[in-house]
Amino acid sequence: MMGTWLRRRRNQRHLLEITIYVLLTVGALFWLFPFIWMFLASIKPTEEIYTRFWPTRLTFEHYQLILRGGVALQRPFLRAFFNTLFVASVETASIVFIAAITGYALGRLEFRARDLLSNAILYQMIFPGILFLIPTFLLVLRLNLINTYAGMIIRFLTDATGVFLFTQFFKTIPQDLIDAARIDGAGEMTIIWRIMIPLSTSVTAFVALFNFMARWDEFLWNLIVVRDYNLMTLPVLLAVFTKGEYGNYPGAQMAAATILTLPILLLFMLFRRYFQEGIVTSGLKG
Repeated sequence: MMGTWLRRRRNQRHLLEITIYVLLTVGALFWLFPFIWMFLASIKPTEEIYTRFWPTRLTFEHYQLILRGGVALQRPFLRAFFNTLFVASVETASIVFIAAITGYALGRLEFRARDLLSNAILYQMIFPGILFLIPTFLLVLRLNLINTYAGMIIRFLTDATGVFLFTQFFKTIPQDLIDAARIDGAGEMTIIWRIMIPLSTSVTAFVALFNFMARWDEFLWNLIVVRDYNLMTLPVLLAVFTKGEYGNYPGAQMAAATILTLPILLLFMLFRRYFQEGIVTSGLKG
């Protein structure tokens, strides 16, 4: 009887595991299907985009069309790609720099209003960013930064979540290490960049990668601030490209969308370990 019961329990457990794997596989396929279809559409002949899932032949004419341009497509996609890379990189560097310094001050230094400042950062994390869209736009308009790189960058120079993550992680570093560096004559900035940052590689990488991906895909703010095609980022130019007469080029649209998506997918696949480590090591103490 006992052996029969154990076999039944084992079979039930195996059936449950198989069911879970099947459900996860189906869910993954649903998640991956739009990306697979987008990529295949970018290398299909135009006449097969909506008629066949798997192409009869491969072609890169859509990529050539958007990268080289032509009579019909006078849109600087290659420049938009570098615009996106430049804006996202500057914003990410600024976020990491400011978050590290502010996180160190809030986590390791004693000064008046420290708790008030920490609470203000936490409260800012609660409110959606869309609430600050109009005031920030009016400020940028007043500063004559419309249609400039600075106008796109200024809104994302810092990030409250990054400050919070650095603050929580810096609190876990032993005070004796910081005191020893001060005895050796190291200043606060030296302590941050020579000691704290090297010890917080996972958090730094997490903040940098997370914000770079978010800034790479930024659409609404860049759409509002920029009207010049030569300054547009790739998400904005792609959205403009799909309107009007350019809606007749679905293959080129899919090729541009693939170029926009592929760097983010590669970054996530290459550095996904940092996402896991950053989540585990941040915000657990303090």
